[in-house]
Amino acid sequence: MATLAFCGLMQAQNVFTVVYATSDDGFVNVRATPSNKGRILTKLYAFSHGLGNGVLVGKKGNWSKVKSGNVTGWAYSKFVGTQTWYEGKGQPRLVAIRENTPIYGDDLSGEAPSLPVFATVKKGTIIADTFTETDDGEYYMLVTAHDNLYIKKKDAKVVK
Repeated sequence: MATLAFCGLMQAQNVFTVVYATSDDGFVNVRATPSNKGRILTKLYAFSHGLGNGVLVGKKGNWSKVKSGNVTGWAYSKFVGTQTWYEGKGQPRLVAIRENTPIYGDDLSGEAPSLPVFATVKKGTIIADTFTETDDGEYYMLVTAHDNLYIKKKDAKVVK
């Protein structure tokens, strides 16, 4: 997996990475600071429908900076699993081309007029190098075990 750039630490690449809890009790606390003494802001939960429920923002020591919903904080990396669609083996990759590029999730209610936003990523973020086009040709799709993620074709480019 490619590494991320964060907190002034220049590392290899910025890759869209979904996160989830791997602890036995099904969640990990997300804290205000990278410390067991940091105030608990929310919880990051285990897989749901084959998909994590937060996004990796960065890393610092044994801690992962994650965004879950509208909350950004720190979770102990030992209990955080990651999920990417980027293998880095030289195949064409999908890259976000605008600031705050939305990544959409499945509409599980079946009632929304459009797909709900799962997360947003910065311009230049590598979304995936394993993806398909949807039948309507409007989206690229990231396939998961059950639900899928989507990015509008107009919001990304394929780079070789």
